[in-house]
Amino acid sequence: MNADWIQLETPDSPSPRANTAITYDEVLRNVVLFGGFSASHGGHSDTWKFDGANWTEVHPIQRPTERATNNLRWCPCREQLVVVTGVKFSPTGGHHPITGQRVWSEHNLGDTWIFDGENWQELRQSQYPNYVHQASATDFQSGRVIVFGGIVAGPKTVIGVFVPRDRRESPLVDDTWIFDGGVWRQLHLVTRPTHRQFAAMSSHPGERGVLLFGGHGGEGKPHLLDDTWIFDGENWQELHPSTSPSPRSKAVMTHDRLSGTAILFGGHGGEGKPHLLDDTWIFDGENWQELHPSTSPSPREEACMTYDSMNGQVVLFGGRGDSEYLGDTWVLVLDE
Repeated sequence: MNADWIQLETPDSPSPRANTAITYDEVLRNVVLFGGFSASHGGHSDTWKFDGANWTEVHPIQRPTERATNNLRWCPCREQLVVVTGVKFSPTGGHHPITGQRVWSEHNLGDTWIFDGENWQELRQSQYPNYVHQASATDFQSGRVIVFGGIVAGPKTVIGVFVPRDRRESPLVDDTWIFDGGVWRQLHLVTRPTHRQFAAMSSHPGERGVLLFGGHGGEGKPHLLDDTWIFDGENWQELHPSTSPSPRSKAVMTHDRLSGTAILFGGHGGEGKPHLLDDTWIFDGENWQELHPSTSPSPREEACMTYDSMNGQVVLFGGRGDSEYLGDTWVLVLDE
């Protein structure tokens, strides 16, 4: 399979940022982006739409507070978008003595919001646990949003970036939650992936549940993971493909409906060099295959990516590179 990444030059676009929420609105047929984080600004609360060629900012009357979150998903049960919690940042007034970066205080949010294409509305009657850095995806088979894992944490001071928290202070979780359009419900499953945060998750290539890959966690001392799991709406099952991407966290993954595959890009690959990745992989439901496009986005983590059904292309935006936050827009086109 051939793959081409193409960078788009758009007249207007969201500012550089990482850990941003993005998904595709199946009714209005456009890509929607919300929020994110950058070291100079802190959390963002702006909403943008992308039509396949251009970004346009929209200005809802009501909107969620500034936050970093990668959990914006299409909810078929409501035929609306749902954003799941996130991290709020407050300036402490201080700066790092060496780098000069602003110092932020980080607080978890536990709210749920829906977006109808024009306005945001908070769902106050439905409470999701106070987790962050969880993975989520749309299960088109059941019409629900599936959320897995994450970390429970109290307030923490950070310097312009996300940092792994001490597990003794803030335990990782292995919970599976579903959102049916009205309420959150936890599933108590015997077989499930190990505790983790920053995993990659998407709809299953065959639209039969969801697919999960990697993350930062595991049993005992947290480490980078390279396991592949599917959730069919009732149970988790680990797969053992002959080839897999290297262990990583903070990668992005989406379901390409035209090719019937899942696409994985980049992430954080460890403490060695290069620790940020720029590789592209596809999963056909059974096996992983690395693609080798002639041009690729630069190495990055905490980007955002979704599939644009109207234009038949994967859309990737922003993320964090080695020394800067990114604001570039790329599309991936697959060709048999």
